[in-house]
Amino acid sequence: MATFWQGVTQAETPSISFGWMARVGRVLAWIGEHRARQATIRELQSMDERDLHDLSISPYDFNEIARGTYKR
Repeated sequence: MATFWQGVTQAETPSISFGWMARVGRVLAWIGEHRARQATIRELQSMDERDLHDLSISPYDFNEIARGTYKR
């Protein structure tokens, strides 16, 4: 067991121990963003034609609005 840790400095051990946590954190952040986009799209889909016309948007704009890239 001692030969496994031989040559590994203390500065390198946090990346070995916590590198997977960063990856899990990124995946969880992506899942949260995806759920927020889907909730936005669901809410937009629940609007009727009059509301969409009042806001000057169409169903073709929903994905851009959910991503935050929509421009008038």
